[in-house]
Amino acid sequence: MDAAAVICENVTKSFGATRAVSGISFSIHPGEILALVGENGAGKSTLMNLLVGALEPDEGSVEIAAPSGGRGRQVAMVHQELSLFDNLTVAENLELDRSRGGALISERASRASAREVIDRLGVDVSVDATVGELSVGLRQLVEVAKAVAVAPTLLILDEPTSSLEGPQVALLFAAVRRLAAAGTAVIFVSHRMEELFELCDRLLVMRDGQQIEFGALAGHDRQSLVDSMVGRETSTLYPGRASSVSTDPEIALTGVGLDDRLNDIDLAIPAGAVTAIAGLDGHGQGEIAEILAGARRPTRGSISVRGETVRFSGPRSAVRRGVGYIPPNRRLDGLLLDKSVAANATLAASPRLHRGGLFFPRREGRVVRDLVARLAVKASSIHQPVIELSGGNQQKVLIGRWLIFRGLRVLVLNDPTRGVDVGSRAQIYAVIRELAESGVAVVLVSTDMQEILGLSDQIYVVYAGRITGRLESAKATESAVMHYAMGGDAHV
Repeated sequence: MDAAAVICENVTKSFGATRAVSGISFSIHPGEILALVGENGAGKSTLMNLLVGALEPDEGSVEIAAPSGGRGRQVAMVHQELSLFDNLTVAENLELDRSRGGALISERASRASAREVIDRLGVDVSVDATVGELSVGLRQLVEVAKAVAVAPTLLILDEPTSSLEGPQVALLFAAVRRLAAAGTAVIFVSHRMEELFELCDRLLVMRDGQQIEFGALAGHDRQSLVDSMVGRETSTLYPGRASSVSTDPEIALTGVGLDDRLNDIDLAIPAGAVTAIAGLDGHGQGEIAEILAGARRPTRGSISVRGETVRFSGPRSAVRRGVGYIPPNRRLDGLLLDKSVAANATLAASPRLHRGGLFFPRREGRVVRDLVARLAVKASSIHQPVIELSGGNQQKVLIGRWLIFRGLRVLVLNDPTRGVDVGSRAQIYAVIRELAESGVAVVLVSTDMQEILGLSDQIYVVYAGRITGRLESAKATESAVMHYAMGGDAHV
């Protein structure tokens, strides 16, 4: 076997009194694809930052072989939060990373080089397209292309499929396999268990900063892997469904259109159930979620709440009608990152907790501490800035905001478990089902097909801005959903 591409020996890193990783020892050989798994807060991000050189270990060592032929970069990483410049083209984004520390090349050569990388990935996107105009899924693939372009010894992929649909995931996996076959070592981080078994050779499990297991992935199944991550046996990930779905809508769209992106959308969202809106990336389900939540105004058609036609002037107007919203990008659109856990959790409930312009810190503290305990949010205190929490814990705070908001009648969830570990997912799913059982109408938009099939009571499928099908979730299959998502007629 070739010499190892990456060797970690007894790596330890602390932040103050907190030991983030302790005694991590493993190696990766050229061409191997290693699954790095663990709950949020297990130490994966710290380990990745040690590998990429953003942090130095307190103890132990990290050794990464030089790139083949002396060209390229030792480590490239695709972060969960995208690092692209929206105002630049695809080619310009790729060139910025390649030319770091070196001379710029001509625009023509830059475009040709970018085209070669994009073609290698099999992505159907123009290198002259401005990144800000691309769908979230295409941006994610461009981010991968940027990492691949520097020909690294080690490629780290942190939740690279979190915004991708099935065909895009297949493109990414084919590209990763080609890179591995050419000798690149790969670390793959994903909370989607099925992806690990499809792509990876080996496994590194972390829990509470420690290395729990390192070895072949073969021999594990989904349940044993989850149990290894959380340190205990886990119950079924998805809670039970509603026994029946009401025909009376809590919120409805009738003939709704949005410029040329949505056409004749008819939706009936009942109370007491989870209604999923499924479809391939960029076909309009995100826009439907934003219209329901008042974040976007339709250009045609009407919205009604309990049979009364309403016009949302914005999200605050929707909130006054009892409609809450979880956006897909919690850091950009959902949270006040520099504010505390308490400030973020009580944002929607502020009028109730701060009556008459007066602040009642004991009341707020009691409510937030109860919420933190209920959702098992890992935070040093309710006053800790939310930016310091892991992604899963940030998402719990964002969802918790609506648990303490009295008068919630509709909750619109747009990719609510993106980048969230399996343990936190189970807690979030339980809360979603609890809300539905309390009479809330829950709307779920998700890029995770298993989440849609496992959590929802009914599914609407969108293709090219139109509703192409409706399925009762108890009888739905992935093939049936994909039939509608690719424009199939109603005869499944």
